[in-house]
Order: sequence, then structure tokens, then C-alpha cells
Amino acid sequence: MIALLRGRVASVDDDVVTLDVNGVGYAVQCHLRTAVGLHTSAGDVTLHIHTSVSDDAIRLYGFTTTEELRLFRLLIAVERIGPKAALGILGRADLTTMVRALRSGDAAMVATVPGIGVKTAERVVLELRGKLDRLALPGDGATPAAAAAEEVVRAAVDGLATMGFREAAARDAVRAALRDGAPPLDVAALVAAALRRLDMVAAG
Repeated sequence: MIALLRGRVASVDDDVVTLDVNGVGYAVQCHLRTAVGLHTSAGDVTLHIHTSVSDDAIRLYGFTTTEELRLFRLLIAVERIGPKAALGILGRADLTTMVRALRSGDAAMVATVPGIGVKTAERVVLELRGKLDRLALPGDGATPAAAAAEEVVRAAVDGLATMGFREAAARDAVRAALRDGAPPLDVAALVAAALRRLDMVAAG
């Protein structure tokens, strides 16, 4: 699975960004705000990637932050919200505005996304409202040390998710590894410790 790409923007065609990574072009689907921002980028850019594998294609979805990637994955887990609709929701407003709207139950904002009706918007809010507190947003008030520790946790969880583990199980394993004394600011060590716990659960 591809989890991250870093390279030069070769072209932007609507919501598809072609990223040149050492001479290899990757077609990455992004929401429109990201695509517009990358259109004028100079030098290398980094995209956090969600890889979708189906019978007929491998599709890459790119995000400039891990928090956007996490919200995208939460969105596509909602019934009737596919990748296209999830990108539409993410492109409707900046991440902080959208997350705060979802937290407050503002289904009306979600319903303004083309192709998403009121009932679907209400389902999105209902299913995600209690899952968004873990997203760290500017202004949420975390101390620098706490923010750094949470970033390591998110990176470890995202790493496990790219290996095929469910996000909830990955987060539980990471938290348990921390309680057992895993280094709190070492992503690799934290992933390794969490993997051991996941293996123990699987062996059951």
C-alpha cells in the first residue's frame, strides 16, 4: 500500500494531480481546494495517501495533512458515502470549519455538497459526531508536548491502518503499547509494540 508520496507536481487536471516522484507519475485524486493549492506549487510537495484497491483499478487519494486523511477515512466508512462524496465534503470548507460543523451537528453544511441530500448529511453527522474529538485542529488548545505526542500516536495508527488493520483496533493497540511503556515519541518503536499486541490478540 502507498501511504505517502513526495515529489513535484507535473500537472493538475480538475481534481486529479499528477505527482512526479523520481520520474514516475502518480495520478492522485484530491479535493478541489487541494488541487487548486497544488496547481501553483513550486518544488516538492508531500501528500498523505489513501490507497483503494478494487478488481479493476488501484486509486490513490491525496491529502496535505494526516488529519484530512483521517477524516476522509471516517467519511467513507459512513453508509452511502464513497470517495467522491467524501472528497466533496472535504472540499466544501477548510478542515477546521468542517470538523467543527460536524461536531456541532450542522448537517446543513454537509447537505450543500453536490450529490448529498439532507438525509445523507444527517447520517454523516450522526455517525461521525462522536468520533471527531480525536482530530487535532488548530486552536483546540493542546500544549506543544501533548500535540507532539498525539502526532506520534496518529502517525503510528495511520501506519498500522496502511498495513490493513482497522483504525479502532490500531488505536487501541497503540494506546495499550503506551501504557506498557513503549517510547511515546518514537513512531517506529510504537508501531512495533502495537503490532506485538495485535499479534497476541489475533493468536488469542
